Amino acid sequence: MSKITVHMTKEALYDFLLYHAYSKFSGFLINILGFAVIFLGIFSYVTGRTGVKGAAFYLIAALIFMSCTPIQLKIRAKKQVEINPEYKGPVVYIFSEEDGITAEWEDGRRHIDWTEVVRAVVAPKTIGVYYGKEQALIFPKQDFGDEFLPIYQMIVRHLAANSAPKE
Repeated sequence: MSKITVHMTKEALYDFLLYHAYSKFSGFLINILGFAVIFLGIFSYVTGRTGVKGAAFYLIAALIFMSCTPIQLKIRAKKQVEINPEYKGPVVYIFSEEDGITAEWEDGRRHIDWTEVVRAVVAPKTIGVYYGKEQALIFPKQDFGDEFLPIYQMIVRHLAANSAPKE
């Protein structure tokens, strides 16, 4: 059994939300469309279809288009850390080989059995353990301390067991 205390920060939550958004096809598509607008602006300028002002408009529009998602995610992370009980204060996570992951905070508790864990992701500042399509436990890497390797290995073992063919 391993135990960590997580102190969620808006920066850590933003890191995870950004990873979550841009690891999907829709996040990739937003960037492609933004770059397409930039390309269109440059192409229009080079071919004489627009002047400097028109090209500048294309570039500004692309920058606005591409910056909307990160700005929205930054606002969402800040709000969630302020209002979500699992993020507002410290949360103790207990990782048990037999029982799964238990989260305990001031006024609540959540238990995730290993059979519910469907995948885990590693972002630059966080690790996310998904127990549904859009549901994840988020752990800032800095809060693991010396428990990082044992917990990470436990998660990997149970993910492998969940994905093994059933007889």
